[in-house]
Amino acid sequence: MTHAAEPRAAPVFAPAWLDPADVLQWLDSNGQPTDGELARVCAMTETYVQRCRPDQYVPDEAGQAPPAYVPDAEVYQGAVMFAAREMRRRNSPAGVESFGDIGPTFVARWDPDIDRALHTGTWTRPGVG
Repeated sequence: MTHAAEPRAAPVFAPAWLDPADVLQWLDSNGQPTDGELARVCAMTETYVQRCRPDQYVPDEAGQAPPAYVPDAEVYQGAVMFAAREMRRRNSPAGVESFGDIGPTFVARWDPDIDRALHTGTWTRPGVG
């Protein structure tokens, strides 16, 4: 007798410092439901931003706990913009979206404002070693 495999529950991701409400506000989504997608995108964005800007880690004064990630305003806004772009692109993986009478519009894959805030792309700071 074979048993059908039980469906595996999808992992639940919760962002630690990036507020999904800020991303929704940036998207001007008017409270449209996101079905958990936004929390996953915000959690993914946090990981990406922390890799791009490790200079935002603040060590514990006693040295007992791992350093906390405390983004400044520039890094936080870059994270909000990156997460919003990822949310916008989820329905347009080819980068094209339609806006009524305007017709098809390109959704950029790269944004110089985000690159500048997160020190990626042409804004990558030189490193040693």
